[in-house]
Amino acid sequence: MPTPPRVLFVSKPVVPPYHDGTKCLVRDVATHLEGFHPVVMATPGAAPLPGVELASVYSDAGHHTPALAENARAALFVARYPGAALWHFVFAPNPKTSVIGRLLRSLRRTPVVQTIASPPRSFEHIDRLLFGDIVVAQSHATAARIAEHAPRRRIEVIPPPVAAIPSRPVSERRALYERLGLPEGAPVLVYPGDIELSAGAENVAALVEPLARELPDVVIVFAYRAKTSRAHAVAAALQRRLSARHTRFTDTLPDVLALIEDARAVLFPVDDLWGKVDLPIVLLESMRLGVPVICQDQGPLAELGGTLRIAPGDQAGYVRAVLELVKSSEHTDAVRRAQWARLEAEHDARVVARRYERLYLELLGERARSIR
Repeated sequence: MPTPPRVLFVSKPVVPPYHDGTKCLVRDVATHLEGFHPVVMATPGAAPLPGVELASVYSDAGHHTPALAENARAALFVARYPGAALWHFVFAPNPKTSVIGRLLRSLRRTPVVQTIASPPRSFEHIDRLLFGDIVVAQSHATAARIAEHAPRRRIEVIPPPVAAIPSRPVSERRALYERLGLPEGAPVLVYPGDIELSAGAENVAALVEPLARELPDVVIVFAYRAKTSRAHAVAAALQRRLSARHTRFTDTLPDVLALIEDARAVLFPVDDLWGKVDLPIVLLESMRLGVPVICQDQGPLAELGGTLRIAPGDQAGYVRAVLELVKSSEHTDAVRRAQWARLEAEHDARVVARRYERLYLELLGERARSIR
């Protein structure tokens, strides 16, 4: 039986915790490949992934952005790694990584799929950051922006994947609700976005008072991760402004899904997805858990089918969407079914992995023809 060709994923270390959409993408695609042998960059002693070869490239799990020394280790590993039929780069485009990727591709003449993990702040000079034989955007909105500034590039759209998610233990969920002081039976809404980089937190803050008027027991949880040193100061300022009865703030959740699983809805009125994957993994995971998502009908989020999408600035629309979910179990079930259908068709990890495998096979076929 022939040995499957190796595909080397070039990314940040794919190790827990899986709070990062880029790491989740590599993990979910690699573990669902059927015709290829995946090699994934990890750390010494990393937890195994089924069917995946882990390469001890990085010294530790690192932070949101790997340090310069860690990037150098990754580049040296790619340059020396033998036997990879294809490289799959998954990262947010940046000048240093793109220069290294272009140089390595030129030296080794290895076919490259380049997935835009998260779009850049500006697309004006995006062509300088692209070196893949095929560039993959994770939304049509991002693909259109790339095509506008790099019209000669081959661009494909493959949305981000989400795998099966086990239900969190009831005891764990109850303990978390008690820790946050969430009253039993209260309608809980969760905002799992940044607190300081977009207008998302402010947009949610504007919903607190009108929702509290309609739902006296409602509690909105701002479950954020600090992206900059400003985060905690911004959160503290919001906390001073908003009703303590109707809001909670937390940045220390090891597992935000344990909070989301029992929520009535996830609120995501975010206008700026910079630093995130086009369709944030937490939204896909929420949908997988059967929790309705209410998001902004703008940019890549407008492509998140099955969800409740509200026009930018339509505060009343968000309030109506929440009230319908809280007051009608039939409506909630209909949203859950719509979200599930969309996930199965577009985002299921097996579906996404097959789409990438078709690109791999196409590139390897072209490579074989060029060698002949």
